[in-house]
Amino acid sequence: MQPTQQQTNTQDIIRHSGRWITERQFAEIHSIPKASLANWRFRDRVAQRNEALPGYPRYRRFGRAVRYWMPAETA
Repeated sequence: MQPTQQQTNTQDIIRHSGRWITERQFAEIHSIPKASLANWRFRDRVAQRNEALPGYPRYRRFGRAVRYWMPAETA
């Protein structure tokens, strides 16, 4: 049975997307201290930025939980 075009597109999207991971996981993968990540988030908040500066990790808050974006190609 041949995969349909819709199934193929969904598989491509899943493969090329990423996922949100915890601060601890991100710190371990990239060898960055958790304190540095927290410091960068604090600086963003003080500067009233909605997103991290270019070159800094992309993060979001989900309630009190902080998650970092891990693109599929790095995972």
